[in-house]
Amino acid sequence: MSLNLNQPEEIDHKLMTMPHFKYHLTNVSRMNFGCIEVAGEVIHKIDNVDEFYKEFGYTPDIRKAGVLPDEYVWDEYINNATVNNAACLQMHIIEYLIKHSESFRRKYGVQCESWIADHAKETVARGVACAACRMESFCEN
Repeated sequence: MSLNLNQPEEIDHKLMTMPHFKYHLTNVSRMNFGCIEVAGEVIHKIDNVDEFYKEFGYTPDIRKAGVLPDEYVWDEYINNATVNNAACLQMHIIEYLIKHSESFRRKYGVQCESWIADHAKETVARGVACAACRMESFCEN
């Protein structure tokens, strides 16, 4: 799969392994509310929260059932006793950033293809996929 991403402005070889991305959408009083960061640096401002959560498989039907977005992410990706989906959480943040952040594509574009391929191998090896990955596979069939 080719993502047709821009070449990075400069290659930082320390970034070859997938960094840990954090997002902040729970406390509106924080200065970094609505931001995605890596290593303490804000790399993107989330413009549309619904689009962001959709990347994780959060749907209007889930919302209608009364499940809050952060509750859903916690249950599906972080506190899932059946399978650890933390890598999937990171991958879906990356997929969101690829779609919505030009600066992310410039800085991490080359590494993204490698991260996505590694994630796909791990998902197949585990034999278990997160909700968003399952939904994507279902939609492709």
